[in-house]
Amino acid sequence: SPPHTRNGPADRSAPGPAAHRVWLPPLDLPPALGDLLGGVRLDPDAGLRAAGPGWDGGLRAPVGVLDLPFEQRRDPLVADLSGAAGNVAVIGGPQSGKSTLVRTLICALALTHTPRRIQFYALDFGGGALATLDGLPHVGSIATRREADLVRRTVSELRALLETRERTFAEAGIDSIASYRAGRRYDATDPDPHGDVLLVVDGWGVLRSEFEALEPAVLDLATRGLAYGIHVLIAANRWTELRAPLRDVLGTRFELRLGDAFESEVNRALAGNVPADRPGRGVVAPGLHFLAALPRTDGRSDAATVADGVRDLVQTVQAAWPGPPAPPVRLLPDLVEYPAVAAALPAVPGGPIPLGLAEQDLGPASVDFSSEQHFIVFGETEAGKSSVLRALMLGLTERRERREALFVTVDYRRSLLGAVPADRIIGAAHSAATADSVIADVREALRSRLPGPDVDPSTLRDRGWWSGPDLYLVVDDYDLVVTPTGNPLLPLADLLAQSRDVGLHVLVARASGGAGRALYEPFLQRLRELGAGGLVLSGAAEEGPLLGDIAPVKFPPGRGVLYSRRHGSRRIQAGFAPEGV
Repeated sequence: SPPHTRNGPADRSAPGPAAHRVWLPPLDLPPALGDLLGGVRLDPDAGLRAAGPGWDGGLRAPVGVLDLPFEQRRDPLVADLSGAAGNVAVIGGPQSGKSTLVRTLICALALTHTPRRIQFYALDFGGGALATLDGLPHVGSIATRREADLVRRTVSELRALLETRERTFAEAGIDSIASYRAGRRYDATDPDPHGDVLLVVDGWGVLRSEFEALEPAVLDLATRGLAYGIHVLIAANRWTELRAPLRDVLGTRFELRLGDAFESEVNRALAGNVPADRPGRGVVAPGLHFLAALPRTDGRSDAATVADGVRDLVQTVQAAWPGPPAPPVRLLPDLVEYPAVAAALPAVPGGPIPLGLAEQDLGPASVDFSSEQHFIVFGETEAGKSSVLRALMLGLTERRERREALFVTVDYRRSLLGAVPADRIIGAAHSAATADSVIADVREALRSRLPGPDVDPSTLRDRGWWSGPDLYLVVDDYDLVVTPTGNPLLPLADLLAQSRDVGLHVLVARASGGAGRALYEPFLQRLRELGAGGLVLSGAAEEGPLLGDIAPVKFPPGRGVLYSRRHGSRRIQAGFAPEGV
């Protein structure tokens, strides 16, 4: 007989309940970030914010979905940067979705934190995907491989922030970054304009190959920065691109499809199962598959138009934020007047002479003639060689009394005329005809300062056997002074080694063209042998190293690398001192 229900016989033609599906469908369609955040809402004070509960406070944000097959469910994949795992690694082969995942993490943190609480500074060495984030108020700068100055300044700015916070923590007795965050006001009255800061490097291999000098600085930020609210996010093609000390401090790891699953740091067997045609698919510890979300809040899941979705998100967040954006990275100016440079360095009796602004911290760069007697300037035509000499002469005049410093100039093109008051110049050669006699007078005056046999040891130690001003021999266009028939400066060559005893300083400017060969000219070679510092301005790289290991490269006028045997090298913008100042 037919089966009965409480209400009568059952309908045999009606379908029964569906069978329970043991496995969830494949991870094929990427979710939108807005869906993971429960949508977005407009807050009058905080701008565009995640509408879902649980995303306020802490450095937590969802970046995808995590597959839990044995529990038959999928949970949000959450990046938590608030603790020891505050540095992030995104590893995957070409076209595996690294840049998209990086953008998703940035957008997720931007929608859960205000621009006062978190800022991003990006080095975009990939395909330019991070450029779509330009305009996001949380983003301070995005530097590409073609913007070398901005790349270096970005890293330098964050290192300066690290050093500033180290001093602040020590002086204020702050024991942890958690205490620092809890005590912040995050408003216009807060003295620290930064919140938590994330340095993003998309394309670690490019940084290692083209900006090798920055690798130790980034490692330093990753190693020490978490204690001071500075985080590092690195995207690379393979784990082996990261040196072991850096790999060890990247606690949050997202491993996308690898070129070789054997290189997996999570699970080699699982890595081999990541499909090659699914960008955004990957594995995370303890061995689970995930699918990265798309950085968009327009409700669409179309990966082909993700750039449009990101731009729409950026414009919406930018329009909704009522406050100031993240502090931009300050760049070294292309022109800085010498008076501004001099004002940045307090005058100290016998102290260093200001020359320009240093790229590392935009602070004053100077030359200390008490520790380095001589100075050489190399540069091509109109690179700023004569301006550098005028700036040094002007600085010496302003910071040394007449009884402490006088000048002798060898200036065939008369570019140094009027640089300093006439009473400071005791000799000037404007042609080869007068150079020999001027140098002969200088040699005679210096030889009279050599100690005689009757000088006692204490007087020798204190250089007290003579008195008078130090003599600064300033030679512009050295390549014109030296001719095939001779060099009028050679009579001084034997006194260069005793220049500290006789108070001699030589300042030489020479064209960088042919300087690689001219380094073996006797007078110039002797200056370099004695450890003379100097400045290498714009020039042709084929000349090779001119001072230390510094070879000229193309720079704007006045830009160069300042070299010191004591302090190494650093890039500066020399203060501009026009003719006749």
